[in-house]
Amino acid sequence: MKDWIEKVTNQPFVAHAMAANERYNKRLGPQFAAAVTYFSVLSMVPIVMFAFSMLGWTLTVLRPDLMDQIKGIIDAELGEGTDLSKSLGAVVDHAFRNWASVGAIAVLTAGYSGSNWVGNLKRAVRVMWASKFSDASEKGNFFAELGVNLAIFVGLLVSVAASLTVSSVGGGFSRQVIAWLGWDHLPGIGFVFQAVAVLLTFIASWILLAFLFIVFPRQRATPRAWLTGTVLGAVLITVLQQLAGRLVGVFTGNPAASVFGPVIVLMLVFNLLATIILMSAAWIGTDEVWPADLARKHAERASGMAAAAEIDLDDIPHGDEPVTPRRWSATRSLDDLRRAQPIPPLSPDPERAVRQDVAGRSVRLGTSIGYGIGAATGLGLGAAAAALARRVRRRR
Repeated sequence: MKDWIEKVTNQPFVAHAMAANERYNKRLGPQFAAAVTYFSVLSMVPIVMFAFSMLGWTLTVLRPDLMDQIKGIIDAELGEGTDLSKSLGAVVDHAFRNWASVGAIAVLTAGYSGSNWVGNLKRAVRVMWASKFSDASEKGNFFAELGVNLAIFVGLLVSVAASLTVSSVGGGFSRQVIAWLGWDHLPGIGFVFQAVAVLLTFIASWILLAFLFIVFPRQRATPRAWLTGTVLGAVLITVLQQLAGRLVGVFTGNPAASVFGPVIVLMLVFNLLATIILMSAAWIGTDEVWPADLARKHAERASGMAAAAEIDLDDIPHGDEPVTPRRWSATRSLDDLRRAQPIPPLSPDPERAVRQDVAGRSVRLGTSIGYGIGAATGLGLGAAAAALARRVRRRR
């Protein structure tokens, strides 16, 4: 089993993935993903405000007839002429007609939160991408960085809109083509349509990652590594979208979980999306590093095996030579041993540090022993308390 695991980990793809995961964890990848998730949720508020203002603009300027239909629905549900329907209709009308002020506030807040979101995501991607951690911490002029972040945020919105357009329009077009060809009744046509939808989602995800990995990094990568990283990231994002849709459907079907379920799914999707982006950046950043890391691990493993198999030839007697005891006390008489002064214990060398792996194993071992003793103590106390309670009940 050990040889099989070693053989698998020596494969180029697996070794590269392990190197990317090691960089992701060593360079605070989970912390960066959590920060990106927080700013993503924070940026949702102005986006929702902007969407509401665009809805108000549509209902009051472009299609005012739809506004009359909405008021008619309110009157039909609450009763025409009632106080509740009048007040609710006035609130809806006032809210939609103030779309300009809502949109202005949304643009200002979106610019602030969006620039912070882009700045954090850009810094996180550069940390995973750069050869050194310090190379990604360099900052330029504040106003220049703010302008660049705003420009990237606008470009990101455009790329997201393009991705959604490709996904939605492509899906509708494929449905129309299937209907035009008269293939609706063919067996398996639903599977083909789902495959086309997944393919379009993959293309949209790749457009998003390609834009991010063009504008964020400072260091250039080889075309092969860049293409492989973006394709792998797009595949994972596509799988994430499919799973998120299934989870939303599960939570929606349960009335108890329908309140907080979508929020939980949204937070989870944001965190996993940030993790996928950073892992893809780490994959591209370790393209020229993982062979050296693999060779170093092989060298360390070989040196460890050689040290374990090393034999001191001086300890082996040759021919008929008498075996001389190595201990000092075995070569001294009783009188010498009585007069001998005790040797003080050796003090540790303060300049010599313990190796990191040895210290890590010691900490893990101590933690495991502590947990074990704590669990055993807790179980023992619990059993004693239960036995005492049973005796008290029996006496009663």
